[in-house]
Amino acid sequence: MPRIYADLDVVALTSRNEGTPVSLIEGMAAGVPVVSTAVGGVPDIVTDGVCGSLVPPGDAAELARAVVALLRDQEKARTMGRAGREAVRDRFSVERLLSDVERLYTQLLAEM
Repeated sequence: MPRIYADLDVVALTSRNEGTPVSLIEGMAAGVPVVSTAVGGVPDIVTDGVCGSLVPPGDAAELARAVVALLRDQEKARTMGRAGREAVRDRFSVERLLSDVERLYTQLLAEM
């Protein structure tokens, strides 16, 4: 997937319902800005105006406007891409996952 994301200018997600959007996490990890509907767990992943743009579900015109805006403003897109990469690195890295699992197991063992 890294080779595919490297060729993208924007990752767009148009879901009406979404849990934890792995495609957005992967895109952000690759430094690609995102445009997505603000549904489910998306706002927990994407900070609107920082690493991408969030639009209301079902609003195709607003989604298109947000995508075109990023395509026209390459500096803003690069800035959002960098911010997304940093956000994902901090929240979804393997190191973070291992640390969280270790902390959970340690806590559970202490309660025994």
